[in-house]
Amino acid sequence: MKKIALVLAAVLLAGCIGPNPYVTPVEDRSNRQPTTPPPPGSLESVEPSPGVSVQPIEDVPVFRPQREALPDSGSINVAPEPGDIPVSEPRNAAVVALLDSASQNTQGGDLRAAQSSLERALRIAPRDPQVYYQLADVQRRLGQFMQAEQVALKGVNVANGQPVELRRLWSLIALIRSDAGNSAGARAAQQEASRY
Repeated sequence: MKKIALVLAAVLLAGCIGPNPYVTPVEDRSNRQPTTPPPPGSLESVEPSPGVSVQPIEDVPVFRPQREALPDSGSINVAPEPGDIPVSEPRNAAVVALLDSASQNTQGGDLRAAQSSLERALRIAPRDPQVYYQLADVQRRLGQFMQAEQVALKGVNVANGQPVELRRLWSLIALIRSDAGNSAGARAAQQEASRY
């Protein structure tokens, strides 16, 4: 048994002592003469490295349209400008599904689940005033009046330029303030809603 162990140790040591087949390549730059760096802004010629060449795949760059042409007209389908589509309409299918889920949960009395769905929808579509409106309404129903008012006020900032959404949000703020016992604030919010 000792002899086998000694033989194995000798074989292992012999393998370590022999030449290494995995030698790391090293570039010898010792014969280069040191030069002073060129002054800033001057051009310096560079020798091309041997064995490396770059060839373009095609002679002319290829430009492909990013949107397909409409079948009934020859124009290109261009994305609508931000003012063309009302921001209050959710454009993301996930947001639509979350709003529907929140509405069903609200009707079913599960306000916590509705709040969770609306908070996820808000992360997906932070520029949608409808999400702010529904979330503020759910928070009002939960008795979270301060949070509800803050969310509704953020919705007012998002709905800038959308009178229908602004009227709805200010009316909701009036309702929130009324439920919280702030009748003067509720009147001020109702007056703001009547401006739109």
